[in-house]
Amino acid sequence: MKAGGQASDPVAVVRAVLAALNRGDLETALGYCADDIVLWAPGPTPSGTELRGKQALRAFLEASEATWPDSWAAVRTLVADGDEVAVELVATATHAGDRVTQPMAAFFTVRDGLIVRQACYFDLAGLLAHLRERGLA
Repeated sequence: MKAGGQASDPVAVVRAVLAALNRGDLETALGYCADDIVLWAPGPTPSGTELRGKQALRAFLEASEATWPDSWAAVRTLVADGDEVAVELVATATHAGDRVTQPMAAFFTVRDGLIVRQACYFDLAGLLAHLRERGLA
């Protein structure tokens, strides 16, 4: 544990962040992120998108929360090796009244109790196709 009772073990950090995000508690989730965090996610090009810094991550999370206000991610598998944590998830959320469930994977690097890197993988093309079929994208 870090000072203030915050988890520092990489697995505990990742679980705490996921639990905070599931509650919609962005402040707690961001408290586990380094100021210079790097986040990679699919789209809009084949090389994906990279966000740098806690403020960019905050803006991304706030936009996601506004678009998918009831998002929830259930952990299916979690594997750790030192500072690296890999998580298989099933994410569920509602967008414009349409409930969407999609598998995803996330890989975290945790140092000194803070996430310094996260990469998320999910089927962005499939998600967009699903939303377009319903006239939502």
